[in-house]
Amino acid sequence: MGWQALLRVVDFQSLLSSQPLVASALEKAQHAGGTKSPEARALREGYYLLAKVLWTRRSSIRRTHDLAWLDHTVVSAGARLGRVWDDAQGSRSIRAAEEALPPSLSPELFPQEGSSWIEVPVQTFAGISPTVKIERGVSQPFRVGVVPESRLRAWSEAVTTAKFDAPPAAVSILGEIEALIAAARRAGGPSVALVFAASSFEDRLAE
Repeated sequence: MGWQALLRVVDFQSLLSSQPLVASALEKAQHAGGTKSPEARALREGYYLLAKVLWTRRSSIRRTHDLAWLDHTVVSAGARLGRVWDDAQGSRSIRAAEEALPPSLSPELFPQEGSSWIEVPVQTFAGISPTVKIERGVSQPFRVGVVPESRLRAWSEAVTTAKFDAPPAAVSILGEIEALIAAARRAGGPSVALVFAASSFEDRLAE
């Protein structure tokens, strides 16, 4: 079974205001490869995804997963730190990092089951709710964790402490989480969050 995961700093304010940018990329893709090209289809889906989240002011686990990847590949490609894994070694390293973190904290970024909702402040259009409800948790084949800006300091302290006693396989991932948290805190703003988005290939293809 294939597996892929993304750990990324996401500014939901910037992401959910990016419809014009996605529309422009879609137009270019359609001219280059036609309206039915894989790139055009993916961008079209991304555009409608943004519209749905803005309209409902809610982002399910699957939508949050897809938003993170849209931000990584299109909206802010190369502009913010992010890391992708797609192999067994990466999966084992993630698991080691989960186990090294305090059990009261780890599920925020690396959930094992269930789900919960958090509110992220997003000012997009006047007269619309200033927050978006983001779901994090597990909904097969998707697994999504979100650490909002208000929790980054607590996470920074916990990760720094965990690195001292963590096994080698976990130290590398914890170091990357530490760097991403630092980047998120430098970015500032209540709409910034650290997002973990993982999914299984086979299950997605079987849908």
